[in-house]
Amino acid sequence: MLTIIFYDTKKYEQEFFEKELYDKFNLDFEEQELLPETQLSYTEANAEIISVFTGSRLTKETLDKFSNLRLILTRSAGYSHIDLDYCNQKNITVANIPGYGDYTVAEFSFGLLLNLARKICIGENKLKMGDMYPETFGMELYNKTIGIIGTGSIGSKSIKIAKGFSMNVMCYDINKNEKIEQEYNVKYTDLETLCKLSDIITLHAPLTPNSYHILDKNKFYLMKENCIIINTARGELIDTEAMYNALLDNKIKGAAIDVLEFEDTISNKRPGENLNLKNLRTSLINGKLLTLDNVIATPHIAYDTKEAVDRILNKTIDNLTDFVEGKEIKNKL
Repeated sequence: MLTIIFYDTKKYEQEFFEKELYDKFNLDFEEQELLPETQLSYTEANAEIISVFTGSRLTKETLDKFSNLRLILTRSAGYSHIDLDYCNQKNITVANIPGYGDYTVAEFSFGLLLNLARKICIGENKLKMGDMYPETFGMELYNKTIGIIGTGSIGSKSIKIAKGFSMNVMCYDINKNEKIEQEYNVKYTDLETLCKLSDIITLHAPLTPNSYHILDKNKFYLMKENCIIINTARGELIDTEAMYNALLDNKIKGAAIDVLEFEDTISNKRPGENLNLKNLRTSLINGKLLTLDNVIATPHIAYDTKEAVDRILNKTIDNLTDFVEGKEIKNKL
């Protein structure tokens, strides 16, 4: 039997995979992520298949420890935690789970937006402190211009939701989606124009070398003073220091984020990983960012619904089945 090692697993994942695969594979479950410093057992080092989540770091150093690895199943849409070039060199197949949380993440983005625009959490906290009539002067979404950066699966769902609020939609993407443009009557524009004209900017782009700090100091300088930033994609899409300064100087109105740049440093799992001067500075600014009254932050939970998790688990099985049966993996990277 082939051996599969599952890393960074929760109890419900283990129960699911044990039920589905117990008589077909040798299974091993590890609660911790797979990292360059991870010491592998004999069974792990000889595994043909591994499955990971976004907390793992599959660098060359990590992958060199496996002698028989043939398949990596990441239980995520993103794959920046995997060295794909190295995998291609070693003929290691990598498969991801695209589209599992399109509506899930888009809905959460608007949850953050409504919370911030209408000061829902502020009002709740004030009431619990005994203030029956706090200052909660907010902003409605009707007829506001929302700039959507990234119009893939999640971005396109966000467009649909925005239209339900009767918002004006502007889009930026390096790959223009003409179907979306025609179906929802939205306008594609350049990034600078989007930043100038949007009342709300929401990010749904993947993290690539070209999208790193796509919102930087110059982009924040262009924005309206009433602009709100929503980020449920990747923290590194935004220059944290530039956003912090823009918020501090009232250059923009607020930010609601589910992701932080270099967010691993504020978790208890890897506080010292890749800790250089730049990342340390970013981590300190993250801490200061979270103290601002016009910032809402959640711990990377936009994807976390029963429906989305069920899709992750089932699509992981689909990718595994295709590989074992010699079929073309639909989600091969």
